[in-house]
Amino acid sequence: MKTIILKSLAIVLLSSHLLLSSLEAADSGQAEPPSQPTEPSIGEEFGWGLGAAVASLFYAPAKVTYAGLGLITSGLGFVLSGGNSEVAASIMDPAVRGNYVVTPRHLKGEEPLIFVGPIHTTESQPPEQARKP
Repeated sequence: MKTIILKSLAIVLLSSHLLLSSLEAADSGQAEPPSQPTEPSIGEEFGWGLGAAVASLFYAPAKVTYAGLGLITSGLGFVLSGGNSEVAASIMDPAVRGNYVVTPRHLKGEEPLIFVGPIHTTESQPPEQARKP
């Protein structure tokens, strides 16, 4: 299953790259000075958007499944720990935090794609700093 998903994602990214290359080759007749930042072409934006949408088709269900299992596990942890909410939060927070869809900014490397979210801490300051006068 995992290999099928990875192969499908690779095919989509490769076809998007080929589409972008052909669109850029068609636009290469219009030379622009390299010193000016250029806006992405419509074809390039379409390619990034298509790649993000297809990647999200595989990524989002996996993330939702992971988050759902994390919620169930955190509930069990809460019950089995005698109502300790810190145990439940330490399981639930990483499961439900993070990104649920892939965006073009993730594919471009401008933002990290976070599957397992950061753990939320309840303390505002580390204990060493809280004790100092």
